[in-house]
Amino acid sequence: MARLNQDSEHNIGYFGETEAEVRADITAILPPEGDGYLAISDQGEIAGLLGVEIDTELGRCWLLGPLVQHEAWDSVADTLYEKILAVIPDAVNDQELFFDVDNINLQQFAVRHGFAFYTDAVVLAMDKTSRQVIPPAVAPEFDNKYTEEFTTLHSRLFPNTYYSAEQLIKKARDKDKCLFFHITDGKFSGYIFIQARESSQDGFIDFIGVDERERRKGIGKHLLSRGLNWTFSLPGVKKVTLTVKTSNIPAMRLYESLDFKIERTTKGFRKRS
Repeated sequence: MARLNQDSEHNIGYFGETEAEVRADITAILPPEGDGYLAISDQGEIAGLLGVEIDTELGRCWLLGPLVQHEAWDSVADTLYEKILAVIPDAVNDQELFFDVDNINLQQFAVRHGFAFYTDAVVLAMDKTSRQVIPPAVAPEFDNKYTEEFTTLHSRLFPNTYYSAEQLIKKARDKDKCLFFHITDGKFSGYIFIQARESSQDGFIDFIGVDERERRKGIGKHLLSRGLNWTFSLPGVKKVTLTVKTSNIPAMRLYESLDFKIERTTKGFRKRS
């Protein structure tokens, strides 16, 4: 998986590129009842892999692949997809694919199976060697008294996203995840959720959101700086990544101001059954 994912023509956006990153990605996945991954072999060699992550609360699943190394790419991928559909609960109606723009085989797979394009995005990365550009910042960890305001803001900024506000609050209790927030004039005005994985020496920013009425005041950069300083303070963490839509120009400028670099350009496809 790591070897193929290093090749843009095979890359799946849900995975990293090193063995440690892929191992951490797999560990974090919540498989359905039964196998989380399916594999096809040909003459003793793995010809293709397809995994699935399912969230019954959202009614959505993410197809982790197909990753195929075989001359009959379409046939292997289609067989894997047919088999994986059998473990997806009936209550799950939405399916998503996320992959590098150079992964033409998967784009053709998406079209062939009725997926529709929904977004362009880039994966940005910041190396720990650039830490000196991060300004100092103070922001408290989440306080439950702001649950209602946080839930309202998160739902408005990221409707139908992959983690609900309730899920983020629960996840933030883990020592390798943090939810920092910002208060403006006594009101909840922004937050960042970031997680670190010392096993794979990386961190990932899932969400950073600022109330529309409080933007252009430096809150986003303040929260981002707080999250980055926390992540890079952990032993072994060497890189932080995030994904952002290419159409979100203000966010792109913010990340570039802190020395984030484009690591990969991706496409997202969705299907509703």
